[in-house]
Order: sequence, then C-alpha cells, then structure tokens
Amino acid sequence: MTSAPTRLLLVEDDRVVRVTLRDALVDAGYQVDACADGNAGWAAAQRESFDIVLCDVRLPGLDGIALMRRLREADPGLAVVLMTAYADYKDAVEVMRAGARDYVVKPFEMEELLLRLGRVRRERELSAQMEQAARGPGAATGAIRGDSPATRLLLDRIDAAAVSDVSVLITGETGTGKEVCAHMIHQASHRAEKPFVAVNCAAIPENLLESELFGHEKGAFTGAERRREGRFGVADGGILFLDEVGELPVSQQAKLLRALESGTFEPVGSSTSRTVDVRILAATNRNLQEAVEAGTFRQDLFYRLNVVDIRMPPVRERRADIPALVAEILESIARRLGRAVPELDPGAVAALVTYDYPGNVRELIHALERAVALARGGGIRVEHLPRAMVVQGPAHELAVPTETGQVEPLGQAVERFEKEYIQRVLTKVEGHKGRAAQALGISRKSLWQRLKGPPDR
Repeated sequence: MTSAPTRLLLVEDDRVVRVTLRDALVDAGYQVDACADGNAGWAAAQRESFDIVLCDVRLPGLDGIALMRRLREADPGLAVVLMTAYADYKDAVEVMRAGARDYVVKPFEMEELLLRLGRVRRERELSAQMEQAARGPGAATGAIRGDSPATRLLLDRIDAAAVSDVSVLITGETGTGKEVCAHMIHQASHRAEKPFVAVNCAAIPENLLESELFGHEKGAFTGAERRREGRFGVADGGILFLDEVGELPVSQQAKLLRALESGTFEPVGSSTSRTVDVRILAATNRNLQEAVEAGTFRQDLFYRLNVVDIRMPPVRERRADIPALVAEILESIARRLGRAVPELDPGAVAALVTYDYPGNVRELIHALERAVALARGGGIRVEHLPRAMVVQGPAHELAVPTETGQVEPLGQAVERFEKEYIQRVLTKVEGHKGRAAQALGISRKSLWQRLKGPPDR
C-alpha cells in the first residue's frame, strides 16, 4: 500500500524560480501548491492542510519568517524550510531560532534542496512514529510523552532540533528530563547510529576537565601513565552532551569555544591538532544570560551553544500528563520487581495529580518507588505517599472514597477523578469551557473528549 503524496506549499516571489521549483518538486513526487507572496501563502494554508512549507525569507508584504511564525502558531507540527540568499551565520541562527526545520542558501543545487526536503519528510514520519510509541500503553519511562499543550510543543521542538545539525541548549529545572531530551534528539537525528557521549561538567575537577574533554598523551602530567582518548574524540561522528554546562569553569570556556568553532583541538601534552565531527547538545538549570551579565560565562560561548534553545517545562505546567506518567512509571517499577502493577485508591490519585512537584519527574518517580515499597505488594494509599504530597494540596478534599476494602484499577480511578476534577473547575469558571481548558492546561478538544460532551457554540 503506497502512502499519500506529501503536500507541499511553495512560497516564492520570483516567477522563474517558482515555476522551476514547482516542476522539480512535482517530478519528485510532491503535491505542490505555489504562491507568489506571504499573504497568498497564509491564505492557502487557511484553505488546505500541508505537510511541508518551502518558503523564501525575502517576500513582499508578509516576509518568510513572519509567515512561518504565523503558520506554526496555527499548526505547531508543521515543517517549514526557508530559502535565504544571505549565507552568514547570523541568518542561519535567526531562521533556526524562529522555528525553521531547515534552510537552504541561494543559489542552491536542486539535488541539495530535494535531499533536504526528503530528510524533512522522513523525519516527520519518524516523529509521528515516536509520538505514537510515546503515547502508547506500556511505553518506557525513557522518553518524554504526554498530551498537554506544553508537551506537544516540546515534542515538536525536539523533532525540529533533531533534523538540523546545529548546537542545542536545553534548559529547565532540575528533574525535568534534560538528558532524556538530548537522547531523543540523538535517536531522531542522522547521527543515531553514532556515539552519544555525556559529560557532567559539574562533576569533573577543574584541573582534570581539559584532559577529560580533549584527552592527553602519555606523560603529559603526573599520573598520565598512558595515552587517553578524550570525550570529543570518543564522540567523533556523533553527539557530545555537555550536562550542567553552566558550571563550566571560566578557565576552560575559551578552550571549549575554540573546539566548537574550529572542530579541532590538541590533547594535553600534544602539539598536533586533531579534527573531529561532533554535534554539541548542552543542558543547564542555570540562567546563562544572567551568568553572562555577571561575567561568569562567556557571551560568545553562550551564543555558540544557544543556536536552538529548548526549555523543558516543569510538571506543574503539564499537569494533564500526570495520570499517564503515573501509569507508565508504575508499570516500569512493577516490571522491574516482577510484580503486578499496583492499584491506587482515589485519594492517592488525587494527591498525585494536584501536587506541584518541585523536583519534577524525578520526584514523581522517587515518590512512586517509595509508595510501592511501603505498599508491600498491595494497593497504594495516601499514607504511602510522601507527606508533602498530602499536606500541600487539596488532595484530601478531592478524594472520593470507595466502599471499604474495594480498590479501583488505576485507569478507572484516574478517569473518574479527571471527570470530577474537571467538573469542579467548570463550576469555578461558571461553566466556561475555554477558561476551564486553559486552567487545566489542556486543549478545548481534549476537554470535550474527556467530558464526552459537545463543544460550546
């Protein structure tokens, strides 16, 4: 069974270029709609749905970047490839930060363009498979998943970052899954079969960091009894993940910057430069812009790392994902222990859903591991959860007890609690579903589905 052709919207004001591109794209199997300016492109996108948009940056009226932002606001999953005649680094940074999936510099070879579009098409298919797997039952906890708006935007951002080969700075609170994010980018990138090498910049003493990153020759310093390959060398062809990059000593930042800019470095004790092909992903829970202003982080290094930025939302901003997270974490714990998945009573479900999780997903995992241990193979009750989860929020008020001795399966308890909690929120907002959806952190469509009622007119 053949798949439907990829629908592509082409926006190019030069008629000769537009016709040439349209014919080549049709010959390559794309279903193409061509427009001469940004306003016409926006109108076309309002009428029909497209898989990919190929758009010039310089357009009369609505320019390419403004059009892309408008299109992606309406459809965050839309893949946009920009064409620019300005081949300097700043334009590349601008279009990637604006949300472009990829860009090509004019003049370009048609083969190059078709290669890039083909890669975008394949990545879209891979992204769809990843998202389906992530949301399916029994998915492992080693991936980011969920259906809240914050998570959907995050997954789209990860997908966009995976296609490109630029540096990515992943920020967010402790425990939000920054390294998981880096692994997902690696797995969805063309470097997936190459090494993923992680370095915790905060865990390596300053006097050993240069050797750790770039390696050393035998006899380079006291204790260097043999030659050692550094993390850059090990990661050649793949991805080097610099975790806690905000803790990197100022004395080492210039050496890292040089390696990133030139792709070359000298191992400690060697005068011979080595060249590697390494993509950098970095993560921090610090505000690096404030560190730049304070003089503790180099501005040029910050710009080099922060070509594409990804912010990991805390759990409190993706509360609608908590029931699914709880279910899959419990399944993972049960599988590891060789036990049946424990059931939760409604009070425990309420406490888990309403807690703010200052420690984020990591705190949720630890809380459930503790609860499983205390439950000793039985159902999980409120008293099995950490005290902070019970006393902080209104969980005890939201709990709906069952008959003595009866415990609902997790899925039923979560479903019933969701409906009751949504009804409480609807009461507070006087039945306005739009405001309720916003307060709950879910879309109106998701709210309608959970209530199984028709949308407001």
